[in-house]
Amino acid sequence: MKLSKKTFVYSIMLAVLMVAFVVGYFVFMLPSLYVDYVMKSNLKSVAAVQREYMENRSYADLTVKNPSAVFSLEIPDKGNQIYVAGKFFKLTVEVQDEELKSMLDYVRNKMSSGQKQEGAEYPDEAPSDAAWTDTMEAWEKIEEKFAGKELFDENYPIALQMEWKENPGLYQGEYEKFHMISNDIFIYEAGISDGNYSYTTYTAMAHDGDAYIITVYPTLTPKMDEITPVVMGSLPMIIAVVFLLVLVSSRFFSGKIVDPVVRLAGYAEGAKLAGYSQIEPFETKGEDEIALLGRTIQELYEKLRSSYLELEETNHRLEEENIRQEVFLRASSHQLKTPISAALLLTEGMMNEIGKYKNVKEYLPQVKSQLLSMRKIVEDILYLDYHAKNMEKGEIAVGQLVEEVVKAYGVQIEAKELNVSISGTAVIFSDREMLKKIIDNLFSNAAGYTPFGERIVIEVQKQELCIKNYGTVIDEKLLPNVFQPFVSSNEAGKGKGLGLYVAAYYSRLLGCKVEIENMENGVCARLLFP
Repeated sequence: MKLSKKTFVYSIMLAVLMVAFVVGYFVFMLPSLYVDYVMKSNLKSVAAVQREYMENRSYADLTVKNPSAVFSLEIPDKGNQIYVAGKFFKLTVEVQDEELKSMLDYVRNKMSSGQKQEGAEYPDEAPSDAAWTDTMEAWEKIEEKFAGKELFDENYPIALQMEWKENPGLYQGEYEKFHMISNDIFIYEAGISDGNYSYTTYTAMAHDGDAYIITVYPTLTPKMDEITPVVMGSLPMIIAVVFLLVLVSSRFFSGKIVDPVVRLAGYAEGAKLAGYSQIEPFETKGEDEIALLGRTIQELYEKLRSSYLELEETNHRLEEENIRQEVFLRASSHQLKTPISAALLLTEGMMNEIGKYKNVKEYLPQVKSQLLSMRKIVEDILYLDYHAKNMEKGEIAVGQLVEEVVKAYGVQIEAKELNVSISGTAVIFSDREMLKKIIDNLFSNAAGYTPFGERIVIEVQKQELCIKNYGTVIDEKLLPNVFQPFVSSNEAGKGKGLGLYVAAYYSRLLGCKVEIENMENGVCARLLFP
């Protein structure tokens, strides 16, 4: 998934999470908070109405919810009158019956003894059985007093005096609506407002059989500002929860988006510190831009590393070439100097017939030997470059090639009465001339340094060629440097020290490896095939 799509999916998931939280809050928490707020608001409103009425003993300047239904009952400490006051009326009730008067005093005493401390809250307490019995008996007596009597009889237990109060302009903003609920039910809706609160009255009308049924249903219209304090009071909690959800979600989403970037930066830092050493590949998952960038950086690092190794190998080859050029210069300036001087000395002596050099037949072969020695050095040096540039690889039977090389040394072997044995066979893919040159130099060393009458054992195997010559060993101090040019014991003019250097040089070109080591009463030269 692309990074843009992944970010879009994460955003959608976060939006769904936020919507789920808000919906859950409004469905499960807001109603209970609203009910609790309304209950507390009603409690404050009742307390405010009670205080203002206690101060003014009038509803004239009071603002109340549903003024047509709210009223206060006033029972003086003395006297037989009770007052009921509301927004639109004041009712004076005078108790005339003596027994009711005593009951009124009983109520005053109970209310005085049961008075609570201001500001305290008390749990609901069920009345005792005795109190409940007294209350029921008193209520039954009151019912008996009023039973069967007309309101305006002379012997009515109480006298009523009603005072109506007009409040012009109290209600305003009237509106009307009509609703046809079904074929037989019609509802009339009327709304008014007193400036602080709005009221809606529903009047339902229908005809049922032989009568008209009319139902009046007054309600207090909800106000928008009633829910506002609840929402504002919940804002700190909502903000805290939303912040927490965003924080947790962002941490989770950043783990999916930012963590791969951090790992990629760590991989780049590790690659910088590692230089061109082999390091663990960068693990990528998915197909987004970060994964693509990680793979690209890894490929770039591998390519740079490969180029560096190739350059290092090229430098190594150039270094070897410089050594070879140095070998040539040293051979020209130093190694060729001795045989040339010797040849010139012999030639000059023979030409001038000085002393023993008059015997030309005796010393002319020595001149030839010196010239052949010089040619051998020049050929070895010149052919280093020739063979390196003209390799032609093919399948080679190593055993046959060894026999061919050994046959060329037949005169030397016969002269020293050496016992040479060849065993085994192998076929490898290589350059014939260079491989022959390697074997020739190894066998030449073995034949040259093996004492008279000793033996040379040649073993051809699938992975290596081993040439063992007995009766001589290499000086341990000389052994680590035997592959360097012009390193030789040369105790009796046995070579100029180029043989093993040439063998090692050709071996590297062919991917082979040459090893020389001493063994018990002998030397073992191994050519390891690639």
